[in-house]
Amino acid sequence: MYYCLDKTCVLRGWDKLPTGIVKRLAGQVVFVDSALYVKILNSPWVLFEGSPFLTNQEKMVLDNLTEQGMMVLSHSLAPLAPEQEYHRYQNRYLYSAHWAITGRCNCRCRHCYMSAPSGIIGECAIEECLDIIGQMREAGLQEVSLTGGEPLLHRGFRRILNELTDADIRISTIMSNGLLVNEGLLDYLERLGQRPEFNMSFDGIGWHDWLRNTDGAEEAVIRAFRLCHERGFPTGAEYCLHKGNVDVLPESIRLLASVGCTSVKVNGLSDEGEAAGIREYILSLEEEYQVYLDYLPAFLDDGLPVDLMLSGVFQNQGAQCSIPMAKMPESKDCGSYCLCGHARNMMHITADGYIVPCIPMGSAKCGKTHFPNLRDMTIAEALSSSTYMAFVDTRLSDFFSANPACGACRYRNRCAGGCRGNAAHAGDLMAVDQGACRFFKDGWYDKTHRLLEGYAHLSGQ
Repeated sequence: MYYCLDKTCVLRGWDKLPTGIVKRLAGQVVFVDSALYVKILNSPWVLFEGSPFLTNQEKMVLDNLTEQGMMVLSHSLAPLAPEQEYHRYQNRYLYSAHWAITGRCNCRCRHCYMSAPSGIIGECAIEECLDIIGQMREAGLQEVSLTGGEPLLHRGFRRILNELTDADIRISTIMSNGLLVNEGLLDYLERLGQRPEFNMSFDGIGWHDWLRNTDGAEEAVIRAFRLCHERGFPTGAEYCLHKGNVDVLPESIRLLASVGCTSVKVNGLSDEGEAAGIREYILSLEEEYQVYLDYLPAFLDDGLPVDLMLSGVFQNQGAQCSIPMAKMPESKDCGSYCLCGHARNMMHITADGYIVPCIPMGSAKCGKTHFPNLRDMTIAEALSSSTYMAFVDTRLSDFFSANPACGACRYRNRCAGGCRGNAAHAGDLMAVDQGACRFFKDGWYDKTHRLLEGYAHLSGQ
């Protein structure tokens, strides 16, 4: 029996990572040892069970690829289809993009960071969107998540879905307020062979309409959660925490779990964009951390009903719990690590064309002044030689050189520079993340760790 490349897979390579096997529209990319890759490319006749030309390690890799559906066992060799043949992208590898296709929205959210209610940014014309999709394909991106504004409002939304599918780009997530999620849309996605997660905002029982500044928004989004669950589309939620909805957090999480939501991210209301009009609702950092510590015992006693992220304070995936802000053990020196690991795997493309590492940097002035715009270069160029790639290649040792006090701090490896998205709002990509700094220095890490030690599922943070 020969090991043959599955018909759903293609051979692809990138600068510095030339040996990839990609399963189309499945979100799977595997890089294998170069010696085995050469055999797959040039000597497929040696790829058979019991072959003396394969090492034991290579046989294990081929068996694992077969279990993953990337290779199949066949009685005879099958030639590769033209689209399966090896293609080398000239740029660096990037797995995914988080793409804001519009700055327009059908809600009037009191906290919108991009002031979507006033439509300041507008949206990408369909011709621009098609060009960006072409650029994603040329750069070898495998996955995209769509956001806005409200992405379902885009006049060419279904054409965008079509073109992404034709480009073999998996749509992993659609971020939405849920008002326009309906049976017709889910039918359309199913026909395309796409089954993204619908990640929808829910800001607390009795408070959602207020923050969204839209009557009926709470009822509509709960209906959308139920519909997606009934149809087998995964869902996640974003919960914007403020002084008004603190007390309803526990029952809101239980409600989300009851309508099929499997993951919830909670972050505090931040002082940007439209939120300038509701500053009295913003929690201080200490208040926010205390809310999380007060809530955690109830969540753990509830049996971890969803995968929850409480800012950087707590995260669980099933029964595995961790403290996201605690990145590494203090005994492990992290100087050679990337300063921002997120930027290495995913970029954010703003509604006005900026290529930035994450959403917070897209709303920070220093983010837009530092990073490139698609008006000036293509995605492949940005992934070859640009300020974006320079940031990707920045190491923690560079951060410690710029911030000697952080380099000398007892928490330097556990904190590992904090979050660059948070720091960007201080006006400098190399600034200290004050939230992470205070989390460790003011004892919040120790408090959280002690609390989790009382439960059996702590994962060793």
